[in-house]
Amino acid sequence: MNDTQCHGDFSPLTADQIRDLAGAIRDVFGSDISREQFSDKLLMFLEDVPGYESGEASSSLIASAWSAYQGTEE
Repeated sequence: MNDTQCHGDFSPLTADQIRDLAGAIRDVFGSDISREQFSDKLLMFLEDVPGYESGEASSSLIASAWSAYQGTEE
């Protein structure tokens, strides 16, 4: 899995950080939410991460986190 880039002067999230975010969402909200719900929860979690507080995340970040959430990451 590639690291996902963020805009600005902040470092990208690592694959481990993406897996941790997906795991936290699974722990808090369960393992059966829809992809749309997952995306909303991910954006909520990212509000406090420097460089991601604008409420925007790349489609590759969301896809990577979704794969980790489902346990199907490559």
